[in-house]
Amino acid sequence: MSRKYLTFHFHYSKDPFLSQAIVFSFSRLAILSLSLLLSGCAWWRPYHPTPLDALTEFPGYMNQDNLAFVELLQEENVAGGLVLLYRYPLYKPDTASNEHCVATTFVTEEQRNRWRSQSASKIGCGENYPYAEGFMATYTVGGNITDLTTAYGFSNYGSQTRISWSDGVIDLVPIQNGTFLKSRPQTLQVRSIELLDVDGEVLENKTWFP
Repeated sequence: MSRKYLTFHFHYSKDPFLSQAIVFSFSRLAILSLSLLLSGCAWWRPYHPTPLDALTEFPGYMNQDNLAFVELLQEENVAGGLVLLYRYPLYKPDTASNEHCVATTFVTEEQRNRWRSQSASKIGCGENYPYAEGFMATYTVGGNITDLTTAYGFSNYGSQTRISWSDGVIDLVPIQNGTFLKSRPQTLQVRSIELLDVDGEVLENKTWFP
């Protein structure tokens, strides 16, 4: 039994000027293809009329079906955009489950009433989350288009939090509706987050490094 193989034949010209012309043509073609690819990616990335609508875009966690059930806990202006702290049902709201997730998303208004999601972080999910927890604190670092560090959390008691940053800055951030949120337009680390009562006494403490 004979076998046939597909073969490719290449011809190389010995004319140096013709060879340079071919290389130049292929270079232009490669640059044009890359430009079209990048512009196509930007063109297909949608804009949204409101910051909440932008949560449906990657890297957000929402879609049009559950967007109506988002509970916006806090928002903060920073780095030319908004950091949104929100809660949403893990499953469809008409189910018997009371499991919820909490996340933050950084959105920017690139044109008037044209918003895009830039970075997102999910804190966690659980039954009646996060209100079943007494005190929870965390932080995230990084963003798609800007340096950004966000400290946030929840508490069902206490008056304010004291956030100690790696650059020596200390922020006092009030508890509002059981939550706190503080972002800075820099790449930093959080040393610790303390929960304080009305007299400034430490009730709880979350430390990452001294």
